[in-house]
Amino acid sequence: MQGTKLWMFLWALLVTNNILAQEIKGKVVDAGMDPVEFATVVLQTPDSAYLSATITDTSGVFRLKAEQGKYRLVIQHLLFETKETELSGPNAGVIVLAKKENKLDEIVVRKERPLVKIENGKFTYNLSNIVGDKAVSNAYESVLHLPGVREQNGVLLLSGTSKLTVILNGKPTTMSSEQLAGLLKNIPSSKIEKAEVMYSAPPQYHVRGAVINLVLKKGSGDNSVLQGEINGSYRQKYYTGGTSGISLSYGSGHFSSDLVYSFDENKDRNGLDLLSFHTLNDSVYFIEQHNTGSVKQGAHHIRFAIDFQPDSVSKLSLVYTSELIPSLRKKEESEGNFSESGTYETGNQQMHNVELGYQSGFGLKAGLNYTFYNSPSDMDFRNTASTGESTDWVSNSGQRINRVEAYADQSHELPGSWKFNYGADFTYARDHDFQKYNSNDGTDLSASNTDSRINEYTCDIYSGFEKSFSPEFSVNFSLSGEYYKRSSFVKWSVFPATEITYVFSSDHILQLAVSSDKTYPDYWEMQESVSYLNGYAEIRGNPALTPFNDYSAHLSYILKSRYTFSAFFSYMPDYFVQLPYQSSDRLALIYQTLNWNYMKNAGIDAEVPFSFGKILKSSVTLIGFYNRVKNDNFHDIPFDRKKWVMYSRIDNTLNICSAPDLKMEATAFYLTPSLQGIYDLSSVWSLDAGVKWTFSGGNGELKLKGSDLTNSSVPDPKIKYADQRLDMAVFQDTRIVSLSFVWKFGGYKEKQRKSVDTSRFGHE
Repeated sequence: MQGTKLWMFLWALLVTNNILAQEIKGKVVDAGMDPVEFATVVLQTPDSAYLSATITDTSGVFRLKAEQGKYRLVIQHLLFETKETELSGPNAGVIVLAKKENKLDEIVVRKERPLVKIENGKFTYNLSNIVGDKAVSNAYESVLHLPGVREQNGVLLLSGTSKLTVILNGKPTTMSSEQLAGLLKNIPSSKIEKAEVMYSAPPQYHVRGAVINLVLKKGSGDNSVLQGEINGSYRQKYYTGGTSGISLSYGSGHFSSDLVYSFDENKDRNGLDLLSFHTLNDSVYFIEQHNTGSVKQGAHHIRFAIDFQPDSVSKLSLVYTSELIPSLRKKEESEGNFSESGTYETGNQQMHNVELGYQSGFGLKAGLNYTFYNSPSDMDFRNTASTGESTDWVSNSGQRINRVEAYADQSHELPGSWKFNYGADFTYARDHDFQKYNSNDGTDLSASNTDSRINEYTCDIYSGFEKSFSPEFSVNFSLSGEYYKRSSFVKWSVFPATEITYVFSSDHILQLAVSSDKTYPDYWEMQESVSYLNGYAEIRGNPALTPFNDYSAHLSYILKSRYTFSAFFSYMPDYFVQLPYQSSDRLALIYQTLNWNYMKNAGIDAEVPFSFGKILKSSVTLIGFYNRVKNDNFHDIPFDRKKWVMYSRIDNTLNICSAPDLKMEATAFYLTPSLQGIYDLSSVWSLDAGVKWTFSGGNGELKLKGSDLTNSSVPDPKIKYADQRLDMAVFQDTRIVSLSFVWKFGGYKEKQRKSVDTSRFGHE
């Protein structure tokens, strides 16, 4: 009954929105139809009496509170002629300013550009100031140059946070880390207008915790011509690979459309040397296995979208996205004193997503999308143990997921500089996982077959407010309630979040961000299934696995808009991760994801940029943190471990010459030894270097880059805890030399679409 009353209250607020909030909205552009930011817009009565004022944002858009009727707008900017216009109604349309003709000769003002500023509680970075001189080509490489951002095992991390989400133009990016990296690597760095870093994202983004919002530059002028970009790259690791693609866009009047297609051919090599001292029945068995493997696939990526925009604020969009992998081949071979085995897997994957989105002129945003994912595979496993016993079977497995999501968001401007936000999100997912075994030697394996169907429901409702108590002091607070149901598991959760910002002056800014979040396990991890890596190691699912919460606090201090210092703390009860365990009842190494008591992190970090004239620009990052992990129910060996960890990084950019336009970049990092559960991880380091040549007025770009030239960015895990003794030497293809080429035509301005959530799909 209380839930019904809450929905009736929210619906009443929604339908009365036009009565409560009368708003004038418009856009200011120059003669080339490019947005004009930071223009002053003064609202007056028709007889020139002052009512209110505001400034345009980075998209040239402004909003003013006003009653209905006629009004007068005065638009002013230092570089443009002042314009006055009389209008009526909430839509002020597009206002074009003319540039001033007067010039100031022989006046030169030099000052270092600020790297960061505060906008509505967000740390805002002009990425062109940060990466304009660097040898970077895409959004992924650009994000890595933001303070506190680093890459670990192909995943982007932000110091002081346990998880980082990257979104585009305020829309969530719900892809897996690999797909997210691929998407960002296909967005040119020149298309990014700014990056907004939030340590506690407002709930209207439909993501919680740390978020980086990349705001992309918009196209200019009439788009009634065909525009596009072609690109290609060649990669040399142990095996060769490459990517090719084309992006096209066309628009006329209120309609626009775009098509993006790319094909990526990739083959990776991996390896693992394992030394196990396995204790069983008071005896220690020495097991040595050497594993080598490879993964080969070709992936087609397709995105097609149609937009209808009747005015400057309303929009209806339909987007189709697919990822097709017609052939996926995996091979894993193992030899040693315990067994000799071979695993050969073939399969395919397909993902289709259709999304319908609507944005109204009165602040309502709503959307509906449907996702279908399917990944059938066949595996041939053969193993001969040192005792002479052999195993030979074939398995047929797959995962099929149907998911529907609907969301709606609304905000109200209230008197006294208050802003009220509320919204809801509902997701239903049906997962079908199966695994069937057929023996080649006549053994009955039907007891190992699994066939599981999971229905999952998630419903989020939130409300919150934003308030500027003064030009120096602002607060953003929200409270989200979540209902989660998976099979018989039901959980209610509440997630508070707040950002408190105080600007002492432009040289001294302080912000406290407190957030809470929840992380869900992958669907395959919750199945009661077994996968075999070789004759000794296996991966087991865990139907009892539950999500874990993350509570964090981050205190940041920005000095002179360039130097960033922060302190952070996070607490994650029920944290889970996959760890190996030497079985106490048989000679088997079991990998399984289990919930822990908790994981805690606390630390400090500093980001210090410096330069030597216009030739060399550098930046130093230092992060130190204390990590503690505890699990009272890790099989039969509980653990409570802690360790101090240090991360350091230096970025250097050398401006070789401007004609031709050549830039060189060198980056190095070092991470001291760390831990993960009962794992001890070795120190890691890396060195990257690259050269970029830009030509033909910026339309062409050629780049040569070497990544992880020392081939030392992957740690070697060791276990020496209780009776567990395990040494591993891990090999991954991380040393890469690549040559990439980009050519733009027709004044191409790339559009980006909300990506599809496949982060919990797939089998390990």
